[in-house]
Amino acid sequence: MELTSASFSDDQEVQQKTKHFFQLAKLCLKMDIDSVSIDAIHASILIGNLCGAEGETAGEALFFGVAFRMAHVLHLPKPEPADDSIMQEIKIRTWWSLYMIDTWSSAGLNLPRQIHDKECHRLPMAETLFWCLEPGQRVESDYQFGIGLWGYMVMLARIFSEIQDLHVRLADGELNEQHMEEITESLARELDRFLDDLPSNLQFTVDNLKFHAAADLGRAFIALHLGYHHYATLLYFQYFDTQLGQTPSRAIYVARCKYHAASFSDMLRLSHETENCEAFYLIVAHMTVVSSSALLHTLLFGSQDELLDTRKRLCFNFELLLKLKQYWPGVDLMVSSF
Repeated sequence: MELTSASFSDDQEVQQKTKHFFQLAKLCLKMDIDSVSIDAIHASILIGNLCGAEGETAGEALFFGVAFRMAHVLHLPKPEPADDSIMQEIKIRTWWSLYMIDTWSSAGLNLPRQIHDKECHRLPMAETLFWCLEPGQRVESDYQFGIGLWGYMVMLARIFSEIQDLHVRLADGELNEQHMEEITESLARELDRFLDDLPSNLQFTVDNLKFHAAADLGRAFIALHLGYHHYATLLYFQYFDTQLGQTPSRAIYVARCKYHAASFSDMLRLSHETENCEAFYLIVAHMTVVSSSALLHTLLFGSQDELLDTRKRLCFNFELLLKLKQYWPGVDLMVSSF
C-alpha cells in the first residue's frame, strides 16, 4: 500500500520515501522470484510499471518479462478445479492485463510480444457484477455477466496491435503508399465498428460519464474513450508526412488525426473537471504528448479559425504534463521532448 500511494501523498515526508519503498519492493520480489503465483505476477506488474515511471526501461522490460513467463508457467487463464468464480475472474483479468501491458510495452521498448491473443479466452465480466461475487461462489456460465469496461479495453488493444504492426511494416519499408492506405482504411473501419457497437450506456456522453463516476468507474470509462481517440490519432499520424503523395485519402486522414487529437485533449480536460474521473496514470502522459504533436501541426499549418481552440488545448496538455511530472519522474523525458 505504501509503495503505490506514497507518490500521491500530501505528506512531503511520505513522498520522499517513495524511492525507498520502490527499492525495498524490488528486493523482496527478487528474494522470492522462484515463487510462481498470481500474487507474484501482480507484484511483478506493479514493479514493472514503477520502473517505467522512473525511466528504468531495462527494469521495466525485465519485471514485465517475469510476469509474462509466470503466467505461462501457471497456464493462465485456465482455471483450476478448486477455483471459485472470483479466482477464475482474477485469472482472466490478470491474463488480459498482461496482454495489454505486452501490447503497449513491446511497442515502447521495441521488443517482441510474448502474450499472444488467440481469441479463445473470454473477456472480463462487468465490473459491478464481479464486485458482487461471493467467496466460494461458482457460476456455471460467466457469459451471463456480459462484458465489462475492461473487456472493451481489450477489444481496443487488439486494434492497437494491428496499428502497431502497420507502423512496424512502414518502418521496415514493406508497404507502398497504396497498400498503406488500404490497411489504414481497414483499421479505420474496425475503430468505427468498435464505437458503433458499444452499448448505449458506454457511449461517451456527459450523462454516462457522471453515471460511471457515481459507480466508481469514471476513470475506467474515461480510459476506454481516451484510448479510442489515442489509437485513432496513431493510425492517421503518419499522413502528416509531406513526402507522401497528395491523394484525396491523405487529406481525409490528416483531418481525422487532427479531430481525434483535439477530442482526446477535450475529453482529458473534462475528466479533470469531473469528480472521480481524473486520468492520472502514467501512460496518459505518453498519450498527451502524441495528442500535442498533432495539435502542434494544426497550430503551425491549420486555418485561422482553428488556432484559438488549438492553443487552449496545447496549454491544457502542457499543464497536465507538468502536473503528472510531480507524480511520475519518467514524464520528465516526455515533457523535454515536447
